[in-house]
Amino acid sequence: MKTDQAEEQTAQVELHSLRLSDDIVVPDSILSEAEKNRAAAFRSCAARRLFVAGRVLCRSIIANLLGCTPQALCLAITPSGRPYLRDYPDIDFNLSHTGDRIALAICRGGHIGIDIERLDAFSEKEACEIMPMILSQQELQQVHQLNERHRHDVFLACWVQKEAALKCFGQGFLADPQNVMLAPGSTTFRSMNQTSGETIFIHSGQIIDGESGDFQWAIATSRAAAEPQWRHHKSGIFF
Repeated sequence: MKTDQAEEQTAQVELHSLRLSDDIVVPDSILSEAEKNRAAAFRSCAARRLFVAGRVLCRSIIANLLGCTPQALCLAITPSGRPYLRDYPDIDFNLSHTGDRIALAICRGGHIGIDIERLDAFSEKEACEIMPMILSQQELQQVHQLNERHRHDVFLACWVQKEAALKCFGQGFLADPQNVMLAPGSTTFRSMNQTSGETIFIHSGQIIDGESGDFQWAIATSRAAAEPQWRHHKSGIFF
């Protein structure tokens, strides 16, 4: 049985995903004026749609969690562009998207970052070109020791883990991903930012969806968390 102290030291995490169907119109009625203005500034219709859908998902899920209306939430932005809840400092959240899939991670009792990518996000050639910019020399050597069949998958897992970690730190890829040290192939472990010395906790895995594609995901939390469970939603629930 866990003690009260152990429970206090454990972050509570929820993971949600939303697939955007092509025929769904995404309304912006529950967004703030600032969010509507930001959405209008996107040149790409697809990027605008993903932004609005992400905010709708975020507001809907968190409002239900807090027992308030989606419009009542005050989403502020950090100087690095990361959204946060101004009135609820004990709740952190983070969004990621790839293709038609949006992922939301919510954390009570710590900071959180999330990243999700399609398994076919990079070609073999692209992965080989990007690896030296993302992986440390030690990680690069470990990956190159793998056979070609597994090298791409392990690199993609490292990519999402590092991005989730840097988003948890509040930096994203504005910081050097080589400073986040990982253990390639692991799914649950501690990691460290070599620059700040901060320790984070990472969970990683895959979503297998024959209808819309398969995905690699990772979350990073500033405190240990139990293995999170995904809740998958359909567009019609929110729109």
